[in-house]
Amino acid sequence: MKRFGLAAFDDQQDDKEYEGISSAVLQRQNNELKEQLAVFQERLVGFAKKHNSEIQANPEFRSKFVRMCLSIGIDPLSLFDKDKHLFNVNDFYYEICVKVIEICRKTKDMNGGVLSFDELEKGYFRRLNVDMGDLEKSIDMLQSLDGGFEIFEIRGKKFLRSVPNELTGDQTKILEICSILGYSSISLLHANLNWKPFRSRAVLNEMVANGLLWIDEQADAEALYWDPSWINVLHE
Repeated sequence: MKRFGLAAFDDQQDDKEYEGISSAVLQRQNNELKEQLAVFQERLVGFAKKHNSEIQANPEFRSKFVRMCLSIGIDPLSLFDKDKHLFNVNDFYYEICVKVIEICRKTKDMNGGVLSFDELEKGYFRRLNVDMGDLEKSIDMLQSLDGGFEIFEIRGKKFLRSVPNELTGDQTKILEICSILGYSSISLLHANLNWKPFRSRAVLNEMVANGLLWIDEQADAEALYWDPSWINVLHE
């Protein structure tokens, strides 16, 4: 039965108390689950190190073990030790290749299929103790498979292209400007390359359509065309 006056106020207080108790119980259960998972993850890594030889010798067992790790949130790269040869040293680099392919696929719509090595290392691999040398070796392996991946440099900075469309000379020049300022614009291209506005606009719009650049039309003077990797840095 619906209650009125002070009695209704008491009901509201009871509801808030129940909600508070429920939230506390859920939080405690969540913390306990995290602790249990952390212990299990630690023991799983210990198991991998103890039974390294068996895992190396049996590809099927290794595959099932890695899938089990993934199912509970353990990144396989955290299990591979390239110095102590946990599992197999080549597995370490192959696993990086797989992750690079996944990253390129997931970010293609954001960056047009072009990622700098710096962004890959700092944004995705540093927390996994994968250094730039490991990354470069893995991407060299990936490139040798002729799977559409290409390495190119702009002002001494390495990039990975994962889409079949080859960059034109005009697009490369624009990316060179973006590597300095983070963005380009029609006036910048005119000042630095003496390009006519229609040429600049055509190339910039094509790069936006392909996802290589993001357009900012809220700038004060004119539209700015940003390199997506710089936008990620600015928002860190």
